[in-house]
Amino acid sequence: MSDGLRRPEGLAQRLRAALSALALVGACTGGDRGLREGAWEFRVDTVRSDGGGGIRSTTWLRAVGEEGAPGAPQTKAVVLSFDCLPGHTSSAILTDQALRQGSVEVQLRLDADPPRRLPGFAGTTASGGQLVLTVPQDSVLALLGGHQRATIEYADGAGSSKTTAVFSVAGLEKLRAPFLAACARRGGESK
Repeated sequence: MSDGLRRPEGLAQRLRAALSALALVGACTGGDRGLREGAWEFRVDTVRSDGGGGIRSTTWLRAVGEEGAPGAPQTKAVVLSFDCLPGHTSSAILTDQALRQGSVEVQLRLDADPPRRLPGFAGTTASGGQLVLTVPQDSVLALLGGHQRATIEYADGAGSSKTTAVFSVAGLEKLRAPFLAACARRGGESK
């Protein structure tokens, strides 16, 4: 079934990898390093692989914000997550909401700047939902750098569940370079 939208080649494979990455991050066995700056937390962790019981490393950078219905107070916790596993990176919004699967367009407003539109893909996970941004991770990090606040408006893949999420992004510039360097050392590709 076609919805008339063209998706980049390999999008489904990247999304499956992102979902696997989140499952792996949830299975953390211990942290090698953690740094905080403002609302941001940067960590390099060791995780167990799903299949063979092996151990892999993951690098992540996260900020916790609040979300709610458009026009209503944002009161529910939501996470803006940048994850890096060997061979794969992802930029995602992690929420408690179950999101219907499908392509979405996110509206990103940084401080008082005009809004920008970013493509993404929404879906449900075992613990809620996620919206994976389908632009390179380093591009998203560059957009956020130097700003204080990010307001992200998004809907699920059916366009029925509309949400506004607000994140403090101050301090990102101090963690961006160490995060990207750690990601590169572990073989993550920015896609």
